Amino acid sequence: MEIVLDASMAVKWFNVKSEDNVEIALEIQRQKILNNLEIIVPDLFFLEIVNAFLTKSKFGVEDVFTIEEALHKMNLKVIYPNHFILNSAIKIAHTCDLTIYDSFYIAVARFCETSLLTEDKKILENKNKFRFIKSPEEFRMIL
Repeated sequence: MEIVLDASMAVKWFNVKSEDNVEIALEIQRQKILNNLEIIVPDLFFLEIVNAFLTKSKFGVEDVFTIEEALHKMNLKVIYPNHFILNSAIKIAHTCDLTIYDSFYIAVARFCETSLLTEDKKILENKNKFRFIKSPEEFRMIL
């Protein structure tokens, strides 16, 4: 099984205090470690996670280096913005009033023909346009 994973879920691997959906995030991580799940991410995924811990947490810079190293050791499948995917993301951003960053996750999931797991409210507002967008509650039923 493959999924595109939004950074909003992956940050829960490292910061479980007062977070919703930690159990599903940790189960996704466990399934990846067991090789039961392929996690696909856009290249900006790493930047989003590092930025979250540098700017919005009480983590020190050494902790952030540790998080970054752990992410790379997970051997996630990274998708880079080729012409086709980037054009798709631009169209999605324009028609859905999303940032190009959020749109890139949707475009990657569309390109890979798989689900996008997110708890980002703006992305979830577009589930009716892109049926492959899944909330943690919906994804829980699949696992």
